[in-house]
Order: sequence, then C-alpha cells, then structure tokens
Amino acid sequence: MIKKLVATDMDGTFLDDKGDYDKVRFARLLDRLAEQDTLFAAASGRQLLALEAMFADFSDRIVFVAENGGIVKYQGKVLFEEQMPFDKVLEIVDVVRNSDYIKGDAVLLSGAQGSYIFETASDYYKKKANFYYENVQELPDFSGVTDDILKLTVNFSAEKVLEGEAWVNAQVAGVRAVTTGFESIDIIPEGISKATGLRHIAEKFTLTPSDITAFGDNLNDLEMLDYAGHAIATANARDEIKAISDDIIGHHKDAAVLSYLETHLI
Repeated sequence: MIKKLVATDMDGTFLDDKGDYDKVRFARLLDRLAEQDTLFAAASGRQLLALEAMFADFSDRIVFVAENGGIVKYQGKVLFEEQMPFDKVLEIVDVVRNSDYIKGDAVLLSGAQGSYIFETASDYYKKKANFYYENVQELPDFSGVTDDILKLTVNFSAEKVLEGEAWVNAQVAGVRAVTTGFESIDIIPEGISKATGLRHIAEKFTLTPSDITAFGDNLNDLEMLDYAGHAIATANARDEIKAISDDIIGHHKDAAVLSYLETHLI
C-alpha cells in the first residue's frame, strides 16, 4: 500500500549538469523507499518516451508525470492524458513563428509516438531536440503529423524568455505557456500543470498533499511545489521557486535531491 509520494522535476533538479543520474545509487534509494511504502514520481516537462528511456531499468517501479502534467503513467497504464486539438497546435505554431521572440524555427511538437521539428531549424536546436526528446523527426511542415500532440516547446532568447512566456499567454486562448529552462517555454493545455499529475496520483493511492514531498527549480514546478505538503528547491532554482519552498538544498549538479532523500526521508 502506497502511503507517501516523492515527486521531483528532472532537469535542473534531479539530473546532474550532464542530464544524468547515478543509477546504482537510485536503485538503492528505490529499495529503501519501497520499504516505507513510498512511491517515486519523475515529474518533468520532457515527453513520456524520453522519461521512459531515461528510467528504462526502473519503469515498473516509478510513476511518470510527463509533458508538465499532460500525461501520467504507472506500471504500463495511463492514469491521465490531456491532448491538444491539432488545429490549435497549428494555430500556435503560426503565432510563434511570426513573433519577434522566437530564434529561427525553434519549435517542437511533443507527441505520444515521437517529436517533430522543422527541417529549417538550426543545428543547435536540432541537437538540443535530440538530447531531450525521443524519435525526433525533421519535417518541412507539420500539416501531415498524425500523432497525438500533448505539448509544444519553443526556444526564445534567454533575455526574453519570460517576456515571451507572457506574450504567448496573451496571444493564444485555451493554452498556457510556462518557462521550463533559460531559453525554453512549454505550451500546454490550459489548466494543466505538474500539480494536475500529482492530483491524479493522489486520487489513485488515496493520498493527501501532506503525504507528498516535491522538488523543483523552475517556473513549471510552481504549481507542483505549491500543491505538495513539503516543497523543496535546489540551490540553482529561480527566486520565485525558492520563495514558496519550505527548504532549499544543494545544487542539482551535486545530486542534491538524492542526497536529501538518503539523509532525511529514508
């Protein structure tokens, strides 16, 4: 019987500066969490395929909250999913490509079967897309995509990413843009956040927010940390995240989340 939940963001929080983690150490952590009837959730803006690849050795032992809460999966079963209507997807693509914020054709569609970028995107963006996403397909346009799309992600300049987030939210109805990195924003269905994913997990296992500990660093973690009974920010977190957190731990590059869990919760 699951009695508690630990949920953590990935990039900038759980993963190190190379986007990796110590698998031997993590396996030992999962064993100890299981002894205490505590479930581990990987809560990320990354696509589900990418998270499942990252935790391939542990996929039956953790719960995935992918696409900033747009899909939740546990032991092979989808607990929740919110797709984006494809006409809305194409509308958003047109809006952002014609803005003054975007850097080239730095737009990506994240779907159930793969991810999709423009052939005209820069080599830098293509490399970044292939680092964070699985099954990246380069296309002349998105009109022929038949996949279920859960999220769009767009690269703006680091200097204008917060301004660009606000601009998208003002321009497009029915969705919300949220900053996920120092150059990136995710565009997801209105009302969806990582907290949405945690609520579905809590419902399945009859948990309350006081049973949940959450870790984060960026603005797409805000709702999750606000929902959880115990909110923890990494040292590298944005000031807005630190302001709502109960504790501030070490830097993500030093595996601060693993260290905290080993010391305090297990």
